[in-house]
Amino acid sequence: MKAGSSSLVCAALAVAGMARADDFREHASIALFAGGNAAMPGSFRGQTVPFETTDPSGSIVYHDLKFDDVYDHQYTYGGEFDYAFNPSFTGFGRIGYANFSGHEHDVGTFTSAATEQSTVRATFEDTNTREYDLGARYNFMPGSKWQPFVGAALGATHLSAARADFLNIDGSGKTRVTLAEADTVFSQRAETGLQFAPVPGFDLRLSVAANHLDADTRSSDPNLALVGLKDTSGEERNHWDYPVELAAVWNFGS
Repeated sequence: MKAGSSSLVCAALAVAGMARADDFREHASIALFAGGNAAMPGSFRGQTVPFETTDPSGSIVYHDLKFDDVYDHQYTYGGEFDYAFNPSFTGFGRIGYANFSGHEHDVGTFTSAATEQSTVRATFEDTNTREYDLGARYNFMPGSKWQPFVGAALGATHLSAARADFLNIDGSGKTRVTLAEADTVFSQRAETGLQFAPVPGFDLRLSVAANHLDADTRSSDPNLALVGLKDTSGEERNHWDYPVELAAVWNFGS
């Protein structure tokens, strides 16, 4: 091939590459989001029979403890990459983080041998989730300033361990217990919301979502037996959370 022909081929490939890059930018966008969780249904399994103690002598009955009793919903944040296959249909990859703040709570009742009753308290450690999703959205009014949408995603979520410090009945200190082990589990997300385009190249997106986690993170912590919760773990199998998030979206092609 002559030098002139080689130059023409190289130029053509370069132009094609730039065209593909321009086409990619035309359809791509990034988003940064933040928000909070509206609810976190779920519960910890309680013991089936009272836990008998010897020092002091008596028995403990634990309450049916909900996640909402011991965790504040706190905040979520993360980032997303979007690619518009057409004006109505957009695919996305998403990384998110959610924090749940633990606090002290009454978890049961201790009845002494003299039939006197007192509360059993525990302080719950903060816990969190990290999610990695691939999904798609459908926009009902593409091209308009107000765009309602629905979306769905599949992915994986890492759950940190659920731990608590149980105050010893005799007042001598605390017993730290792992109620549910850390684990990475399969997760699903459904969402709906509204996207607003105030200026070219920049959108605001408000979304309300439901995240479902497929997990059963039983704990093997030997300290469970010390406080009478040997057969207890977080009821993670049916764990949900409901984030409400506001995102800033930058469109590369605008």
